[in-house]
Amino acid sequence: MNDFLKAILLLNACRAPVSAWTVLKRREDPAALWRGGEEFLKTLELRESSCKQLTELLSERDWADREMERTDRFGARFLPIDDVEYPPRLKDLPAPPLGLYVKGDLNLSKSMIAIVGTRRCSSYGRLTAEAIGRGVAQAGYQVLSGGAKGIDGAGHRGCLGAGGTTIAVLGTALDRVYPAEHRPLFHRIAEQGALVSEYPMGTGGNAWRFPERNRIIAGLCRVLVAVESPVDGGAMITARQGLDIGREIWCVPGRITEESAKGTNTLIRDGANPLIDIDEFIGKISGQYGQLLISFPSPPPDNLSPDEKNVLELLRREGKLTHDDIILKSGLGFSEVQMSLATLCAFHLAVESGAGRYEAITPPEQPREFSPRII
Repeated sequence: MNDFLKAILLLNACRAPVSAWTVLKRREDPAALWRGGEEFLKTLELRESSCKQLTELLSERDWADREMERTDRFGARFLPIDDVEYPPRLKDLPAPPLGLYVKGDLNLSKSMIAIVGTRRCSSYGRLTAEAIGRGVAQAGYQVLSGGAKGIDGAGHRGCLGAGGTTIAVLGTALDRVYPAEHRPLFHRIAEQGALVSEYPMGTGGNAWRFPERNRIIAGLCRVLVAVESPVDGGAMITARQGLDIGREIWCVPGRITEESAKGTNTLIRDGANPLIDIDEFIGKISGQYGQLLISFPSPPPDNLSPDEKNVLELLRREGKLTHDDIILKSGLGFSEVQMSLATLCAFHLAVESGAGRYEAITPPEQPREFSPRII
């Protein structure tokens, strides 16, 4: 194992921030992590708990090697934040994980639609989540969710039943799934999609890990649907985190007398899109030309002019924007923005997704065999 991979495995295990990894890379000597002693660890500005955990792992000396052996034995792989297969959308988060453990096919060429909600859902909520999962799969998207009972499980089942691919982000390690009764479901997800976790092998399900995990769902998805959630539900955390980084939020309206729907109803009041018809929802998130656009060939970004690249990056980073928003945020003039949008739309890199609004289309990527590579 090379020293960079060993170092990022250790930092990820102790939940170090990206800034610590940046400091280590600048030194171009990852071995400083285990040779530099306490004085060097201070330069990483880790939290006390992270520093303590890192010190414990370093004392085991061969922890990273054994962790990779455990990962390989489980049939999973570890994607460091600098690996070309690491999902770029996660870098929108204020605190992206330094690495992801993945079992299955994490297909980044298909947009991910998150379906989230409460474990204690109503029959209506469960049936609705299954129907949305089915509709998402039939439209060619991937479902993304946690692994809990209730809405999470229903969304996955709806997708799998329609022959789609689905991704579960766990609040435990890949080899310590929770809840245990979902083991058959997790097995199907790993075969038809992927299981994802930021936690080292063997990590159990501490209660605080599940809300922490929610940011990964918010980061990975393009669109987030909250089906049912009380005001203090984990789905509310995910939706708020999604809003903070510009994800499109949809909510299924519920009865105002039901506690399990008060959170989602509140999100609608605060500006989330109401999901009142699944076909209409699929049509809205697909844009004027639907998923067909995604399979069209696109030129490599190097062929674009600096203005076009500027506008494209802005749309990818911030989601749907109006013409005026793009002028304001890019610093470009009216004609430069208009010409850039025309070019991006002509090459199917962007699309007009509503009245005067534009959004980027994720270009297809070819899946390839995993090979950890530090850039």
